[in-house]
Amino acid sequence: MTMIRTLRRRSLGALLVLGTLAAWPGAEAIAQQVKMAEAARAALPAKVRDGGVLRIATSLQWAPFAYRSEKDEAVGIDISLMKLIAAKLGLKPEFDDMKFPGIIPGVSSGRYQVGVNQLSMSPERLNAVDMVPYFDTTSVLLTAKGKPVPDLANLCGMNFVVTQGSVQVRQLNQLSEACVAKGGKAITQQLYPSSAETLLALSNGRGDAFLTATPQGVYISRVNPKVELVKGDVPNVERSPAGIALEKGNAALRKAIALALASAIEDGSYKAILEEFGVANAAVPLALVMKSAE
Repeated sequence: MTMIRTLRRRSLGALLVLGTLAAWPGAEAIAQQVKMAEAARAALPAKVRDGGVLRIATSLQWAPFAYRSEKDEAVGIDISLMKLIAAKLGLKPEFDDMKFPGIIPGVSSGRYQVGVNQLSMSPERLNAVDMVPYFDTTSVLLTAKGKPVPDLANLCGMNFVVTQGSVQVRQLNQLSEACVAKGGKAITQQLYPSSAETLLALSNGRGDAFLTATPQGVYISRVNPKVELVKGDVPNVERSPAGIALEKGNAALRKAIALALASAIEDGSYKAILEEFGVANAAVPLALVMKSAE
């Protein structure tokens, strides 16, 4: 049985941002029906294997990757994939719900074995933790309903709402530097401590827009009537896969996680979960995952 520690009810702000969110029973069933990957389990550090639990840090405010259903259960792409990987390893997944900026420090300190929340594999994160890639996608913009539609090719001078510690901070800094280099106005940012607070700020008309990965943009625009999705991908945004964060230098655990994910790719269970959420085009190739097992 999956364990969820730090059980916290969604705030009114999160409800206003996300609306009533359903679970994905198909993805849940897929994660529960897989066969254990013997090679992946054998690669686990003995302490983890003997302990029987995979401790996972996440933030349940980021649909469709990790959030709470109307039944107050942890659900989403990342949740289903980590249940799948835990099953491949013969472990019981145990999720801790926390503020987004605390995920990487929690993993790097060894408090958690893995961290997930659509964490882009940025240079800064790779300096702090090891990562196994599992998801890749483009970026889009969300605006509050009624706001002027921005020109995706020219974001100079705009003010963005951004979650502290997210990859979008760096992406917007890079876009801003390009603006200034061309003689344009810098892009400014309003930082918020959690995804729910960032999206609530956007819904309330603060800032001009919100930069996010395509699956979030599509999902949020469908469940939140106060925001709109700007048509098209944002050009010139640095793109890097999202990864499962692991303690730096823990080669055995990195190999085990990579082999578990590789097994899920090979038997089709990984693709089946992505298809269940409608994001199959964001799958990463087996060869990329296997590099993490080296």
